[in-house]
Amino acid sequence: MRALKTSRMRGLARIGVAALWTAFALAGSGAARAQPGQTQDEDSYTIYGKVVNSVTRAAVPRALVFSTDNHYAKLTDEEGHFEFKVQQPKSDQNAGSQTVYSTFSGPGTVVSSVITTGGVILIARKPGYFQSVPGQPSPNADREIPAEVTIELVPEALVTGRVNLASNDGTSTMQVTLYRRQVHEGHAQWVPANSTTTRANGEFRFANLQAGDYKLFTQDSLDRDPVAYNPRQLFGYPPVYYPAASDFDSAGSIHLKAGDTFSATLTPSRTEYYPVRLGLANPELGGGINVEVETQGHRGPGFSLGYNGNNSSIQGLLPNGNYRIAVTKYGENGGAGSLDFSVNGGPVQGPSVTLAPNSLIGVRLTDERTKADNTLAQGPRNLLNGMNITFVSTDGFGQVNYMRLRPPLSQDDETLVFGDLQAGSYRVRSRCQPWGYVASLSSGGTNLLQQPLVVGVGAAVPGMEVTIRDDGAMVTGSLDNWPPPGRREQANNFSGSVPTVVLLPTADSTGEFCQAWTSPNGDFSFQQVAPGEYLALAFDHLPEDLEYDNAEAIKKLEPKGKRIRLVADQKDRVQLTLNASGGSD
Repeated sequence: MRALKTSRMRGLARIGVAALWTAFALAGSGAARAQPGQTQDEDSYTIYGKVVNSVTRAAVPRALVFSTDNHYAKLTDEEGHFEFKVQQPKSDQNAGSQTVYSTFSGPGTVVSSVITTGGVILIARKPGYFQSVPGQPSPNADREIPAEVTIELVPEALVTGRVNLASNDGTSTMQVTLYRRQVHEGHAQWVPANSTTTRANGEFRFANLQAGDYKLFTQDSLDRDPVAYNPRQLFGYPPVYYPAASDFDSAGSIHLKAGDTFSATLTPSRTEYYPVRLGLANPELGGGINVEVETQGHRGPGFSLGYNGNNSSIQGLLPNGNYRIAVTKYGENGGAGSLDFSVNGGPVQGPSVTLAPNSLIGVRLTDERTKADNTLAQGPRNLLNGMNITFVSTDGFGQVNYMRLRPPLSQDDETLVFGDLQAGSYRVRSRCQPWGYVASLSSGGTNLLQQPLVVGVGAAVPGMEVTIRDDGAMVTGSLDNWPPPGRREQANNFSGSVPTVVLLPTADSTGEFCQAWTSPNGDFSFQQVAPGEYLALAFDHLPEDLEYDNAEAIKKLEPKGKRIRLVADQKDRVQLTLNASGGSD
């Protein structure tokens, strides 16, 4: 029997690590020799193992271990052990049972594949745990029967606490919200993680949290105490951000590790609220309206107003303060608008918001590719769409816009236009592709490879000038610590937990982010890499917090990789050391 390492089961939420074992009939005997304690005959063999907590290494009892083909399933015992009697694969079954693992250098671009012959994929799961990094199962001394399989489950983190109101008598509850820091296309942003309502005594609990950085706050809420209720003067509780901040920017960050439990106390202050009613100047553009409330010049969640489509108004209640509302219309013919106003001891009524259509950006493409294989069967539209150009908001709450060119308006329309781009500041990104790279990218004299694109509300945006070339550099290399010790004889049989290699453009570089998976023996290659300076790194899996848009983050990663400088048509080879999971921490 020979052991194969499994690929990560990324698509299974809250599922433990997968361990892949492939059985091969031994030449001559037709059966493998069993380890002490294992039973074996010509038709079956036994796989046994243990499920453990990845942090404490304690056994996980009553965890469900099952195979992805649903042939085997069993709960672990009180000591975390499980055992399966598995049918022995026949030689003819091996020939017809193959799994293909593809590797990629960019979204949707298959570069190479690794084919392995059938086997058993075991998965463990239990409420309160997440998927773990694939383990490293060890064969025994004779390399035939796999030793005990260890499956790691990552424990959930928790945030618990209490909201102290003036009266926690069970009549008032509060909405408490968590935001999590995530990295999209190399840029850090805050995104909603979860929201819950406090119990009658003010307590709250967030479970099933992954390791990471969070911010905790209460949503603004009316005081619903029936004894103190006065329809002529309403009271409420403005948002309070942990530990005791008045806006999202100044809130403290809660850093959670796997298995952590964090407790917090929030104490909102009761204050007067006043009615707010604002108009929408062009309601014909209404529908699919989103309203965000910013306070004191700080963008962030907490306060809220709603849109009433029946009378085309924005309504709600707010305490005294200076505010800005940002109104966005989503979908076809989208638009946006904003309005500054103040609440000062009384109702606000009358000012209107005008929505301006989202911006269109015309593109002039210059194709300077010269290699015949790269220029066949590609028109300007397909070529530009294939470069995977994205607009990444530089705002801490913005979204990543995976822009596609607007469809042709007629059969003869050959114009290239990016449509429906909301107002904001964006980093324009592209990915290196086998057929070429973006050599230059500008708008109105601004070099967008190094500077952000600023789009004003309703403002015309200068057209983009894009040049694509195919004289990029080629980078090849290998990992000096792969496969892991003790498995070098089996390197060609490893298809799972494929290490990934990235090229991160350094500060002031005009290069592009590049990513590739290694072959089973640890080799990797990049084609058409844009000239520039890069930090090359290898990870056992791509970290979620790879913030390559941050110069300080790149600097912290430098000891883990190698700097390379590339010019056009260069061929370079680099030897890298594989970093363990979480290597970007």
